[in-house]
Amino acid sequence: MVLLPIMIAGCSSEKVEEFVFRKTLEYGLVEMCEEEGKNKNKECVAAVANQIEACMAKGNWKEFLKNQDDEDELQRFVKAFYPCFEDAKGNPYFPFS
Repeated sequence: MVLLPIMIAGCSSEKVEEFVFRKTLEYGLVEMCEEEGKNKNKECVAAVANQIEACMAKGNWKEFLKNQDDEDELQRFVKAFYPCFEDAKGNPYFPFS
């Protein structure tokens, strides 16, 4: 636990913001993998871990954080981010309907 403050102190505020945002999203997505009773729960969790950075980039997470009180921006982010997580066949784990 002593290393965490040291690691964070050496990071820029942007990197810390990205880390916190990514971990918050990751936690929620893993819960969604488990809640939905996915048959391939392990694959869903692995997809979250492996694809989250690319999906955050696809959803333009920085723009979302700048305008997070804007409902249109929220919808744009959700539509780009959640369906981005795909199984080996290209099917989204979290389709947005």
